[in-house]
Amino acid sequence: MKKVFVFGLLSAIVLLAACKKDKNGSNASIEGTYKLKYISAKTSSSVIGNYGDKTVTTSEYTTTNNQGTITLSNGALTATGLTYSVDTRANLYEYFGTDLLDSSSYPFSFTLPASNSASQYQLIGADSIYFPQGGITSGADGSGYQSIANGGHYSFSGNLLTITEVVSKDSTYGESGETYKLIEGGTSSVVLEKQ
Repeated sequence: MKKVFVFGLLSAIVLLAACKKDKNGSNASIEGTYKLKYISAKTSSSVIGNYGDKTVTTSEYTTTNNQGTITLSNGALTATGLTYSVDTRANLYEYFGTDLLDSSSYPFSFTLPASNSASQYQLIGADSIYFPQGGITSGADGSGYQSIANGGHYSFSGNLLTITEVVSKDSTYGESGETYKLIEGGTSSVVLEKQ
C-alpha cells in the first residue's frame, strides 16, 4: 500500500507549477522566453480507505539543478529541455479515524529527465493565468498521470515572472478489493527569468 502513497505524492508534486505574487501587480506582457530559475512546492496526498484508515503524505521542497526554457506566446506554452531535481524528505502519517497510529519520514529524491512539452494558457484579467491542459510540470514524470486544468496568479519583479497556483484533485481507485479515496493538493511557485 505504501507504493500507492508514493504514487500519490509524485502525482501531487508533478501536478504543481506556480509562483508568488509581487507587490507591484505589474501589467507587463507575459509573452517571451524564460529560463527556469526554480520551483518551490508544498504538497499533500491523502489516501482514505473504507474502514477508517487514512494515510497522509506531505513534502516541502525547492528544486535544484534547474534547466530549460519556457516560451509563452499567443496562448501557447512551449517547454524545451525542462529539467530539475528534488531532494527532500517526505513525511508519512497513518491514522485510524482521528487517532494517529504511526508517523515516519523518508528520503524523497526525484530528477525530471530533460523534456519538451507544449500546452495552452489563457490570461484572465490583469494577473491571472489558466492552463486548460495542466500547468508547466503536469505529467512531466512520464507516469501517464492525467493532467488537470488549473490556474493561478502571475506577477513580475524585474525580469522574474512568478506564477502562483493552488492545486487540488479528488479521485477514487480500487486495489485488492478495496476502494480508496485519493485527495491530492498543494501550493507551488514557479519562478522564471525572462531572457
